[in-house]
Amino acid sequence: MSSPSPNLPRGVQALLFESAERRRRVEESVVRTLSDAGFRETILPVLDFASPYDGVTAEGDERLYRFMDRGGELLALRADFTPMAARVVAPRLAGLPMPVALFYRGDVVRDEPSGLGRPREFAQVGAELYGDASFEADLRMLRTLLAAAAEVPAGRLCLTLGWAGLLPAILSAIAPGLVNRKRSTLEEALVDARTRRVGRLAERLRGGGADGAQAQEVASALLAGFDPSSPLFELPVLADAARSLSAVARAAREVRPGLEVVVDLAGTPQTPYYTGLTFTLDAKGGGGPLGGGGRYDGLLGRFGPDAPAVGFCIGLEALAIATEAAEPANAAPRPFRIATGKGRLLRKTLDLLRAAGVDFPEGDGRRLLLPDRSGRFELLLLKDDDVPTYVAFGGADAGVVGNDRIEESGEVVCEPLELPYGACRLALIGRAGEEFRPNGHPVRVGTKYRRVAERFFDARKIPHEVVPLAGSVELAAALKLTDVVVDLIETGSTMAAHGLVELETILPSRATFIVGNRALVERRSEVAGLVSRLSAEVAKAAPAGSVADLAKEATSC
Repeated sequence: MSSPSPNLPRGVQALLFESAERRRRVEESVVRTLSDAGFRETILPVLDFASPYDGVTAEGDERLYRFMDRGGELLALRADFTPMAARVVAPRLAGLPMPVALFYRGDVVRDEPSGLGRPREFAQVGAELYGDASFEADLRMLRTLLAAAAEVPAGRLCLTLGWAGLLPAILSAIAPGLVNRKRSTLEEALVDARTRRVGRLAERLRGGGADGAQAQEVASALLAGFDPSSPLFELPVLADAARSLSAVARAAREVRPGLEVVVDLAGTPQTPYYTGLTFTLDAKGGGGPLGGGGRYDGLLGRFGPDAPAVGFCIGLEALAIATEAAEPANAAPRPFRIATGKGRLLRKTLDLLRAAGVDFPEGDGRRLLLPDRSGRFELLLLKDDDVPTYVAFGGADAGVVGNDRIEESGEVVCEPLELPYGACRLALIGRAGEEFRPNGHPVRVGTKYRRVAERFFDARKIPHEVVPLAGSVELAAALKLTDVVVDLIETGSTMAAHGLVELETILPSRATFIVGNRALVERRSEVAGLVSRLSAEVAKAAPAGSVADLAKEATSC
């Protein structure tokens, strides 16, 4: 019998001795803060029936761990404390003095895509306030969250404010054509906003009837943050929320002088139960998101008598890291790091960066990390496939890569700017004159874009088998190793030379400037400034063009 692997399952960890003691110290500190603030502890089960949580968990139903017990009941492990607390307390609310202030602690578990450092188990402490719809209740919860992070210097914290439903309200108000045409147009604009596609959103808003100044203000705010005192928010549908956001920002700065506060409506959590103010507290320089929450009136009514509610959760591991971080709050940041591939995009990327004021010297072929002449930037030279991963996990702040690599990586990054080079398309390619669906057999697909290919065939419900390949992909179809291939087409000459034809375009692709979510939190002004300069250079390169024109060009290369 072979010895068991020393590894634990992906995404879980054990804490021994000092690490366990550190976690407990942080946990007890948070619990004392909550107890002193009048919150009483509630112990919630780790297991429940699955059906009550359909459509309401913050992480999405597909990420819950579900299983059948011996009695045939479908059960789920705890993935989100807030709906579980609502389910437990709502039927008992009538017998409790209002408002109800409670807290809980424990672990939640949920499935996460495989990848660098992605946990599946999270130790949390959270608090909820039921039965108080006042603005002061929102402030009470936010002040309590800030008090729980009191050991982290204010200069290392960033508070991001949002408001559920406010972003679509803004887009609909300034560009009514987005709604009048068809609902999907507004949804496409929201996707552009949440992925920070600055140029594309501005173009879409103008096409929906927004004037140029309003379209540009909203697009720029995707990176720089929204200003609730702007005339943009004077519209009746927006004014109340804007006043509340301004008041919350002032109150937070009074509680923690030196705290950075940003209104980021594009970053409002997509949790289905939020109905008003949302807030996220991040630690700069390590630790990541410490916690967050918001108002969710209506959730308790799903499980019993309805009542207004507001709450938050704190990640204990992130708080422990931030509390013990050795780096002082006023330490100079490292140079802004930009990653790019060493292949066909490199020359034009260096030229564009140089035009935008970031002047990197020519590489010597050996060094992979190069400083610019000012010392404020660094260039990280990678394989194209690795650029999204480095950016997503903070090894680089930004990067330039084809959006085909972004789609294949599965990483969540911001995509503020499409660049006027690197146009090609990811396509399904087969042998000329042959049916690519063998009778009764799965389609054999050769590709190095495994995830994209699987999504493509799954969406069409076509049985398939992916054959992973690292290069010379077209030969697999030409030599009948596979039925079809999924690969990039730039000129089409290689494809034609081997008797192959394009069967369908899967994804237009071009060079894209991407930004990590950590960089957006920690270096927001640098990101906004660099994207602004790059956008100006892109506009000079194609003065008569538009984002829509660039997208069309990518499909015809």
